[in-house]
Amino acid sequence: MKNVVSKKADRKASLFARVAALIEEARRKVATVANIAQVYTNYEIGRQIVEEEQGGKRRAGYGEQVLMELSSQLTSRFGRGFSVDNLQNMRTFYLVYSAIEISEIPSRKSSIEKYETLSRKFTLSWSHYVLLMRIADPVERAFYEREAAERNWSFRQLERMYRTSMFERLQISKDKAKVRALMNRPAPDVEVAGEALKDPVVTEFLGTPDKYSEGELEDRIFGHIQDFMLEMGKGFTFHGRQVRCVIGDHSYYADLAFYNRFTRSFFVIDLKLKKVGHDELGQMQTYINYFDRKVKLPEENPTIGILLTSEKVDQALVEMFTPDSEKNRIFVKQYTSVMPSKVALKRIVIEEKRKFEKERLLALAARKGRGA
Repeated sequence: MKNVVSKKADRKASLFARVAALIEEARRKVATVANIAQVYTNYEIGRQIVEEEQGGKRRAGYGEQVLMELSSQLTSRFGRGFSVDNLQNMRTFYLVYSAIEISEIPSRKSSIEKYETLSRKFTLSWSHYVLLMRIADPVERAFYEREAAERNWSFRQLERMYRTSMFERLQISKDKAKVRALMNRPAPDVEVAGEALKDPVVTEFLGTPDKYSEGELEDRIFGHIQDFMLEMGKGFTFHGRQVRCVIGDHSYYADLAFYNRFTRSFFVIDLKLKKVGHDELGQMQTYINYFDRKVKLPEENPTIGILLTSEKVDQALVEMFTPDSEKNRIFVKQYTSVMPSKVALKRIVIEEKRKFEKERLLALAARKGRGA
């Protein structure tokens, strides 16, 4: 009798789960369609405003007058959402994206065909685009738009990545070439390995206590594990915390370990509140050796070790203490809860590019000299 009752309960639970899944999927689709419709409508409103302004461009202040009158009329009929500021955003949205989109949509296409074409282009929410269109550099804007779409970033996540200057930090990182050499087996995207080595690593989501231990820092990261993995990059899954590495009669514990499905490699992370020296580098070497020999599969790529420190990194010291065989496998990165300004980071990026170009020209001159 109990079995019969249990089976009935299981069937009811199964029915509820299936129906609930259908409803949730339907709601997601409705939300997606509504979002696409809103973005498309705002784009078209922007186009209408721009075309009206162009028609009256000889009249001083005509554009401002158009927005004020239109805002009043739309608000009277449709309610909130059509302030002058919002209409200005729609106008800007059209101006920013029309150069890209309109050239790909012949004017002879019907409004339905245009909608279908644009709906494939505009996959983010209106809030995402309000932020994106404020980015003046088209390359930087395209970077954030692509990343947000591919990684399904919420608006909050996109805003955080922009606020913490992910674009500039990725350009500053000097370790991507080293990591590329490690990815010796085919992987969909080896660049994501270098992404985890952005400089600096920003952990503003952990707060800024006056003083804490390494264990407390680990607790804070574990409590914000999703934010931490977002900061690390795409393709990461959490493998473990205080991962035990048994070597002979001794046990060692790696603070955090992740696996990246794109690079097909483990990432072992150790947290330090002091300058990294010989002992810390030797400890990390032990961890990655253990993972390579005891944890990873033969078809997977070598393990990467990252030492995260609160202190400024002395790269010359790190280079000297790191064995040649591990130079492409162990990295030391500073983490910070306070970011330099975007202006300062852009200056660093420009300086790095100049430095790279100078080194390239010197190398070219040297090759020509040897040839002569």
